[in-house]
This record gives sequence, C-alpha cells and structure tokens, in this order.
Amino acid sequence: MPSVAVIGAGAAGLLTTHTLSNDGFDVQLITRDASPGGTWTKDRVYPGLYVNNVHGEYRFSAHQMVVPPNAVKTGGRLSGCDMRDYMVQFADRFLAGKIVFDTEVLNVRREAEGSEGWVISARNLGTEEDTTLRFSKIVLCTGRSSKPKIPEYLSSGFQGPTIHSAHFAARREEILSTPGSIVVVGGGKSAQDICANLANEGREVTVVFEKVDAFSAGTTPLPNFIRKSRLLSLLSPHIQLRTRLERFLHTSWIGSKLVHGIWNAVTASSFKSMGIPPDSPLRLTASSFWSIRVNDEGVVRENGFHRLVNSGAIKVVAPARATGLSTGQSIKADLVILATGYTSSWDDIFDEKTANELGLYRHMPAHEWEEDWKDYKTLANPPPMHPENTNCNWSSSIYKGIIPARNLSRRDFAINGAVLSTNVGYTWEVAAHWISSYFLGDEMKLPANPEEALKRAERDSMWLRRRHPELDSLGNEAFTRFCEKVGGHFDAGEMNNTDDSTLNSFP
Repeated sequence: MPSVAVIGAGAAGLLTTHTLSNDGFDVQLITRDASPGGTWTKDRVYPGLYVNNVHGEYRFSAHQMVVPPNAVKTGGRLSGCDMRDYMVQFADRFLAGKIVFDTEVLNVRREAEGSEGWVISARNLGTEEDTTLRFSKIVLCTGRSSKPKIPEYLSSGFQGPTIHSAHFAARREEILSTPGSIVVVGGGKSAQDICANLANEGREVTVVFEKVDAFSAGTTPLPNFIRKSRLLSLLSPHIQLRTRLERFLHTSWIGSKLVHGIWNAVTASSFKSMGIPPDSPLRLTASSFWSIRVNDEGVVRENGFHRLVNSGAIKVVAPARATGLSTGQSIKADLVILATGYTSSWDDIFDEKTANELGLYRHMPAHEWEEDWKDYKTLANPPPMHPENTNCNWSSSIYKGIIPARNLSRRDFAINGAVLSTNVGYTWEVAAHWISSYFLGDEMKLPANPEEALKRAERDSMWLRRRHPELDSLGNEAFTRFCEKVGGHFDAGEMNNTDDSTLNSFP
C-alpha cells in the first residue's frame, strides 16, 4: 500500500492516521509537538481552561469519552486537561509507533518532474538535525490554530513583554511571577479563559475588546434535546435547504421571525442567568445567529469569566482596540497577552511554486451566487461585513475544504481539519474516511474536472461570506468552510450517505 505522511497531531491528524492505517496505508504522523493533541497538547492547556463544546462533540468513534463528574449539574463540560488526556489515550491505544514527535516540517514539495510522490524536509527540534523523507501521499492536518497572528500595530508600540495566547500555558509561571498589571487583548474564548485564570490567581487584569464571544448558559444545563440534537442546526440556514421544514423556517416571513426569536431568547436567557447588567460591556457580543463563535458555558460558574467581570475582579475596556482606544483611555500594562487569533499554517510549509501547482490559495471567483439564496428571509438585514473582507472578493480553491481543486485528479494530496463545525470529531472523522476512499481510488461522486471542483469551492466560499459576514475569512487560509449541519460538506448519497434531516430521525 502507498505510504502517507500526515502532518499535524491534533484531532484531525489523529483521526486521519487511525482511519488510513485501518484501511491498509503505511502512515507516519509528523508533529513539531512533544505530545499529541494539537490545540489540546500538554504545552497549551492550563487550570481553568474549558472546551467550549458540548460533551461528546470531540469524541472519536473508536474511543469512549468519559462523562465528567457532576455532569448533570455542570452541563458536562470537559476541561483542557480532560481533552489532553483523551488525545494521549487515543494515540497510545491506536497509534503506537506511528507518530514522530518534536519534528518540524520545513518544506513539502513534489519529487523531481516526471516522478511521483512527495519530499518532506524536516528538522528534529531536539538534535537540530535535518532529514529528508519521501511519501506517496500527503494529508495536511496543521489546522487553523497553530501559527499565532500578531498584528504589527499591537506588537510595535509596547516595550514590555508581549505574549500570544498560544504560549500562555507554556509561559504561565513566568507570567504569574511578573509583577504589575496585565492587559489581555481580545474577546474570544482564549482571552476569557486567560483572564479568568489570572484573576483567580489574584492578578490585576484588564481585558480590551471590540466585541466578546456570544454564549449560552443557564442556572441549570439546557436539556439534551436542545444541546445534543439537530434543533439548533435546524435553526441555522444551510447552503441547500433539503426539507419542507427548513424551507418554511428560512424562506418564509413567519419562519424567519420564529428563528430569530428563538436565537434572541437564548441570548437574553443567557445574559439573565449570568446576571449581566443591561449596561455591561459583556453585552457587546456578536450575534448568536450570525456568528460561528458561540460558546456553550453549560451552567454559571462563580470563578468563570463573566462572573469575575461582574464582581470587578476583571476590568473591561470596551468597545476598544489596544491602540487608539475609542474611549480615549490610557491603560497601564506591565505585560500584554495577545489573544488575537491565528494565521495560515500553510505558508511556512509550501514554497510558492508548490502552492501554485497544488492550487492551495484563494482566487477571484468567476461566478455570481447571490441569486441562489435570495429567498432566504433569515439572512435579511445582516450585520456589517468584517472590515478585512469589505473590499476584497475572494474564493477558496479547496473543494469541500479537503482537496485543492487543481489537484483533484491526482489523488495524492488532501487536507483535514480546515472545515469547522459544531461537532468536529464527527466531521473530521467522516472526512478521514472520505480521504481514504479518495486515495484508494474508490468510485466516488467527484466533479468531472478541476474546473467544476473550483466552481463548487467558489459557491461554498460565497455562502460562508453570505452566512457569516462578520467573520474575518481572509485572515487564515487554513480555514476553508464552516458547516452548520454536521456532515453537511458531504452531499446526500455521497459515500452511500443518506439525508438525515427528516422528521423521522429528529432529534
């Protein structure tokens, strides 16, 4: 069987390695980390870090995910340490001898012209020895959260220590031992968890944001028929509405009022449960309907971010950016932590020639797609588009977020982990099986040619832009799609899948 290199040991990389190995491929997983887990590797987790998904949404089918203690009362949220342990257990059980740790991939390129296969230049981070590896096929699983994004305007003016949130766990003891005040820039989940951790350690901390992530929470956990069913998925429009119920909800006036009414009620109920005052900056959230960043808090935690802000243990400056604060304030900081997201992990791996040959990067779309969704009443009156996207019309070139359209017929390169959903464990595992069939040369419902694949990728990109206008889609090439419907990036009937959105299978 062909040899396959899987690059990256996060959830997508582990699932891909396991799936391809079971199908007979000779697989080697390469990671720069010292342990498996990617986002949840031991160097990136710390006390108080929690997963913002419902329990089970990171579960791999081959390995049971233990329900945490007091799940009925707490909502069953896993901690970062729980996720770290789960990834390690999975790797130890299924992937022994298949993972090469502490190895940085420096370059991926094709063999000399006229030859098949791939060449990987890599460096052992312990010995600093360089090596050359050869494989028949590549699966890129470096994800969208491995290369920190540090805006130049934030890193140039401040003279003290500046640390990205990706390095918080590894440098936590250093941070806690640094005297003085700490400013955290960003309103996302990472910023919130870091602020809570610092405040619970007794540190003076201020968070600066324009908007903060939306969330759901209650005094008791929402029932499973809401949290663990297709209900919320049904209340979010898809690129294709397959059922009468979906079409009623998203293309009729009364249906759209019902949809937005439910989302607004969830938001209002969550604010009430957290005790957030009407004039609190914590109400500067992105819309739960329009955003992809909605954190499931489960139940109210007194030592959590929102309660600590309410009590004054965490100070807030908002709406503001770290420089040129719209409030006109000047903030004293002895150390700054930037929770400013991530940029593409692909740029450091592929030279321009290889990237262009593969067709990795975005292109200007050749088709108009707005007419496809003109009847979607729930998409009327969208929020302003993210400023980075306003004057730039772009399209991903990655078919299904998995295969570069230009490389479709060669069946020797794939990507896993660039498609996000609310249930990434399921999504990436199904994608791993799809990739395996693709590499095996199985009969599949593929586009007739690269041009058709590119056209479908364009439509997906335009849908992402239409559905989530506030998303900074240009900031990270390694993010290609978001699927509101689990498994939604696979068409009905593909790989013998059937449409599961009927009332017979709900919830």
